[in-house]
Amino acid sequence: MDGILVSYRLPPLNGLRAFEAAGRHLSFKLAAQELSVTPGAVSQQIKHLEQILGVPLFQRMPRGLILTGHGEAMLPTISDAFERMSAAADAVARTLPTKALRLGVSPNLTDDPHGLLAKLANKEQAPDYVLITSTDDVANLLSGALDAILRPGPGPYPGMHAEVLNLHQAFSPHAQASLVVWPGLAKCREFLKTRSLLGSLG
Repeated sequence: MDGILVSYRLPPLNGLRAFEAAGRHLSFKLAAQELSVTPGAVSQQIKHLEQILGVPLFQRMPRGLILTGHGEAMLPTISDAFERMSAAADAVARTLPTKALRLGVSPNLTDDPHGLLAKLANKEQAPDYVLITSTDDVANLLSGALDAILRPGPGPYPGMHAEVLNLHQAFSPHAQASLVVWPGLAKCREFLKTRSLLGSLG
């Protein structure tokens, strides 16, 4: 019996990736930072995708983006597809190149954030999937200079993904800290690894 040939008619994957990142962040700038390209490149890729699909995916507003009805209908499925592809690739190749998570750690939590993560990872140096900066300034997160920040207390942090961690007094004078990250990065491998490592403080 002859096999059935299947041909997938897909839009450009770069355009889909740009759309998915911009849809999560509702920002070309933050999508560009995540994808390591320029905001102009993200905008052009999405414009090309919209031309191919024949429908607008975003409304361009003076202070950001709004998903159109077509964009809202498309985003969950595209996000799920990329998440599945990432999981499949992880399962096959654990050594895929990654982009380190830029993490700010409040100096009020520990005098030596690099040494803290190194101890938790049982290494002489902090893990290579996270780059640590000693800072307590949320403005660094909001400006895109950081991907995540660890600060004392529970927050709140409107518009951000925040998780409260219980800390051990042997590592920190504070009982709790908030690990705050852009919602679009809450499922990335680097954040999940860092969260798991910091979770061992409790």
